[in-house]
Amino acid sequence: MSKILMKPRIALIVMFVLLFTMALYFDDIPTIYRGYIAILQSPSILISDYLEVGGLGATLFNVATILLINVLMISYLKMRMSGPVFAGILTIAGFSFFGKNIFNTIPIYIGIYIYARSQKLDFKSFFIVVLFSTGISPIVSFMIFGIDWAEWFGLAPYWNYWIGVPAGVLVGMFTGFILPAFGAHTIRFHKGYNLYNIGFALGVISMLFSALLRSFEAIDLDQGGPTTELYHSELMLLTIVLSLVFIAIAYVNDLQVHKKYWTLMKSSGRLVSDYIRDYGRSVSMLNVGVLGLMCVIVLWALNFEINGPIMGGILTVMGFGAFGKHPRNCLPVMLGAYLAVALTDFTFDGIGMMTALLFVTAVAPIAGRYGVFIGVLAGFIHVVITPLALVFQEGGFNLYNNGFAAGFVAALMIPFLEAITKSNGEEEN
Repeated sequence: MSKILMKPRIALIVMFVLLFTMALYFDDIPTIYRGYIAILQSPSILISDYLEVGGLGATLFNVATILLINVLMISYLKMRMSGPVFAGILTIAGFSFFGKNIFNTIPIYIGIYIYARSQKLDFKSFFIVVLFSTGISPIVSFMIFGIDWAEWFGLAPYWNYWIGVPAGVLVGMFTGFILPAFGAHTIRFHKGYNLYNIGFALGVISMLFSALLRSFEAIDLDQGGPTTELYHSELMLLTIVLSLVFIAIAYVNDLQVHKKYWTLMKSSGRLVSDYIRDYGRSVSMLNVGVLGLMCVIVLWALNFEINGPIMGGILTVMGFGAFGKHPRNCLPVMLGAYLAVALTDFTFDGIGMMTALLFVTAVAPIAGRYGVFIGVLAGFIHVVITPLALVFQEGGFNLYNNGFAAGFVAALMIPFLEAITKSNGEEEN
């Protein structure tokens, strides 16, 4: 039994069953269907809280569907469940609460597949890019549902779909096609200290799309919707249950797993830190569960209520518990983010700063490498830069806006820090 439970893939299957069961428990099938159709037809740009768009049952169904598709892809391609793969799966699940659905992700996958074939390379070698590529999936939905093509060209309303669907699919495929080569170069910009490297690459691409679309007055780029905290209790319970499931899996496999945990906590987390490969499945799953409970405690202490974007942040933090994050390198940058809001004119009244408190952990490796004080400073700078990063990407096509901001934080700080410490940029994790 323990040999089965130890596998992270089993945890993902448990997660799918839990999400699907909760969806059917909270809403009936007709309600889920109507809500899911509303989610698929949403422009999905930042910030489109699917809990507000389609309700709790439909949102959980959307998350479960996306999770299942990607787990089946892993099985079909016979992929090893590595740290990056696990992080990618939970990140996809998290952002399926606000921006990702099956309709706007598939075209990007196809574009990456076409790129792999054009280069005569194995599609499996790009699977990590595939998992993180859908951060820009709203561009597909926006091209289909966010632009009134018929009014623009003076045509009958039904032309919206005849023009929008091909436009959205082609833009998605084009983005997927250029992303692998682009993402490989952006890591040099931040030297691996931004865990959301693909988010930075997508930010640059999103900036291009925003500039092009903004040049047409007929296109409204401000279509982000409100968020809802109506399902805070249910999502808090879901977070706690998932965290305990991961912790239970760790202990079922190894009753002494906590004694090995500190070894992982001493790592910096700098890319590429595959915790499953380096420290084993049990220690990694323990870390994932602990990070989930850490998020719960932080949200409770600050009296934050969970909505779609915040739930996305929680699952992303948990996912990267197998790929670079742990409490020792996360808490300093989170403290820095909190201080940035407390000491400036920023407030936690808006969803942007609330989610930044979670997504600031993209720069956790800076704290892991250079210590608590530098980590606090990195978190502070991240919060200051994040709103500016969103301005560059007006339109909200890049769901990983904090990954875009984190790239600049690392690029600003690391050369200076390396010069001071006379570091050669290499370290042992």
